[in-house]
Amino acid sequence: MKVSIIIATKNRAYALAPCLDSIAGVLAKAKPLEAELIVVDNGSTDDTQTVLTAWANANPGYLVALREPRPGKSCALNRALQFASGELLAFLDDDCRLHPEYVNDLLRHDANDHDELVLRGGRIELGDQTDLPLTINTTPTRERWSRASNSARHHAIWGKINGCNMAMRRGVIELIGGFDEDFGPGSKMGSGDDTEFMFRAYTAGVPIEYVPDMAVSHYHGRKNTEDGFKLWRSYAIGNGGIIVKFIFEHFNLSRPLWWDLKNAVTELRTGTNKFDPETNVFSYVDKVHYQVRGILRYLFMRRNGIPPMNSTAERTPSA
Repeated sequence: MKVSIIIATKNRAYALAPCLDSIAGVLAKAKPLEAELIVVDNGSTDDTQTVLTAWANANPGYLVALREPRPGKSCALNRALQFASGELLAFLDDDCRLHPEYVNDLLRHDANDHDELVLRGGRIELGDQTDLPLTINTTPTRERWSRASNSARHHAIWGKINGCNMAMRRGVIELIGGFDEDFGPGSKMGSGDDTEFMFRAYTAGVPIEYVPDMAVSHYHGRKNTEDGFKLWRSYAIGNGGIIVKFIFEHFNLSRPLWWDLKNAVTELRTGTNKFDPETNVFSYVDKVHYQVRGILRYLFMRRNGIPPMNSTAERTPSA
């Protein structure tokens, strides 16, 4: 089975080589294996192209380098999907590094699916201990959610799968389509590409699974409270758009908003921060505020019929 590893990147030339090196090492450890590494440059103005060319020359046979000038991670990922030839797709961020057994774990879990379509994510560890403990998931227990199970825990899938460590069969893309270009970094909503995709797969009947052994280390580089606030704000705005998009199709998926409202009222009444009491970077009041902004932004977009642009990107050689 051929594996396509897909990365969207923009202005992170400093992080690319260590990320790509970790992937090459993991693929070598998993041999014999047919694999490709697809990196889409989403309009970089730094040395990204120089790094990609140098890395491709030093590691022939792996890299397919593409360009997508339209802003937005989802645009870049959809561009990659046009060229990916693997049956098994793995999505990573350009600031992540793979655990040595990542691909072997990925293949083992996929083999156990017995051709069932599953959207799977794995553990995300903090790569640099001086970074804020954000965008990580170190839950030690394997978890699985399925709409077919008619569980009351549908809403529990929020935040369980992160786009920096997500994998699936090509059949999932064929079933539900690519990434919604209204969501994700660089888009109109600013975040939420992975959660929107996960919800769409879930409502289409694809099980969602978290596995702790399929691990990456995340070197996200956010070290101060301002960086943390901006990230949480972006997530909340994206979540607002996702809630309003899915609230009528699957109301249970919006339940966390009501929990956030309840906690925000408690914060206002008691003068405390229940969301982040240790650092006080972000609160439930903040979260509700920016989720409402996300709801209004998404409704405005739909009311005005703002369509996604057609891709004009061209394929570029890897070396």
